[in-house]
Amino acid sequence: MVVAGLCLATAAGFGAFAFPQPGGLWHAIAGPDIDGSWRIIWIDGVDVRRDGYSLGIRWGKITGFNNGCNSCGFDDDLPSGSPNRSMMCTLVACTDRPNDPLLAPFAFGNPEIVLDGERLILRVEDRRAVLERAD
Repeated sequence: MVVAGLCLATAAGFGAFAFPQPGGLWHAIAGPDIDGSWRIIWIDGVDVRRDGYSLGIRWGKITGFNNGCNSCGFDDDLPSGSPNRSMMCTLVACTDRPNDPLLAPFAFGNPEIVLDGERLILRVEDRRAVLERAD
C-alpha cells in the first residue's frame, strides 16, 4: 500500500514537472492547440502591434484580454459573448487610442477561431483579426 502511494505521488510529481502549464496534466494532453496567450497583430487590415493588444484562450474560448493598458479576465462558466458573463479588470487610467474600437468585437464577442499554421485567425461577422503566439 505504501509503495503504491509512493509510486502515485512520484508519477504526479513528474507530471507536474514535465507539464508545467496551468490547468495540469489533463489540459496539457487534451487542451486545444489554440490555447494560450496570443498577440493581435492585425485587425481589419490595420497593423495594431504597437497597441499591445492580446487575448488569452483556454479550452478554445476567450478568457481574457489586454488592451495595451489594462488586463481583463472573464468568468469561465459562461460562453464567450454571453451578456451575463462577469469581467474583472485592472483599473489603470488609460488614454483612448484610435485603434481601441477595433478590439471590442474580438475581446467581448464570440469569434470564430481558426488556427492557420503559426497564426490564429479570428472572425466576427465581416471583421477579421490575425494573431501570433505571445512568448
